[in-house]
Amino acid sequence: MSTPVAELEPGQKITGFYVCSSKIVKVDRNSNRYIDLRFSDASGVISGKMWDVNDSDIGRFAAHDVVKVQAVVTSGFRGAPEFKVERIRAAADEDEFVLEDLLPSSPRDLAEMEAELAAIRASITNDDLTALLDEIFKGEMYHAFCQAPAAKGFHHNYIHGLLEHTVSVSRVADAISGQYPDLNRGLLITGAILHDIGKTTEFDYTTAIDYSDSGRLLGHIVLGEKIVADAIDRLEDFPDELMLQLLHLILSHHGEKEYGSPIRPKTPEAFILNHADDIDAKANVFERKRAASDEAWSEFNRPLDRFLYLRKAEE
Repeated sequence: MSTPVAELEPGQKITGFYVCSSKIVKVDRNSNRYIDLRFSDASGVISGKMWDVNDSDIGRFAAHDVVKVQAVVTSGFRGAPEFKVERIRAAADEDEFVLEDLLPSSPRDLAEMEAELAAIRASITNDDLTALLDEIFKGEMYHAFCQAPAAKGFHHNYIHGLLEHTVSVSRVADAISGQYPDLNRGLLITGAILHDIGKTTEFDYTTAIDYSDSGRLLGHIVLGEKIVADAIDRLEDFPDELMLQLLHLILSHHGEKEYGSPIRPKTPEAFILNHADDIDAKANVFERKRAASDEAWSEFNRPLDRFLYLRKAEE
């Protein structure tokens, strides 16, 4: 098991797996080549250097690879730990490392969240909607849904973040639905489960969380609408009106066109889903800021356009 970056101290000798987040080949004053490196894992970032390298050393790995590193931890700039790399190679396959060790992941237990999602799905009584969920979540899609982040930077931006966010949005939407008996609960909860399904392909998260090509060109709302519409096409006799309203939930869940939705909410279920999504995203920002700081106020938060008061009131 690799020693987390946050626990490394000068003098240690380590062998472990890390993400090579930066790789630059340079030349020293004696005209010898070396590699200036940065490594990361779920706990932090560390710089490193590999001296007197040759073409073979340089070709064993690339930036953004997961790499196996043998190194001595030295004291670098201002005493910060730094790797003096002795050996390095790209990981042979994903079985050599644990993704959650290398990228930030949800603080919640994965199995617990999966059980919650299963219970929420089981509470939907409409046969067409349950058949649709079964069609979408079969095979690799379910694995991707449980692994994917919900964002790159704003909220739930870690492995299993999409699952955590989806469970929470579904629970918020369900709580609101109990106040309004005229709502179609099954439609609302199905929309809550599927509203961010496009994020399974919007992001690449093998060694770092970043947008995929389709994520940058299309975005998760368009991608999600296609995933749901294609699944409906594979089913027999899915009701047209139910399809229309479900796709509206997917397309309108960001609320406004300037926030990425091509259409604004026009059904009560769509209004509730939009607000449930917004509530959970912003609440997650507060949760993470409070967990990371003992200060009363956060730094200025640009996405929310304000300072955040982090001190909890006594119960």
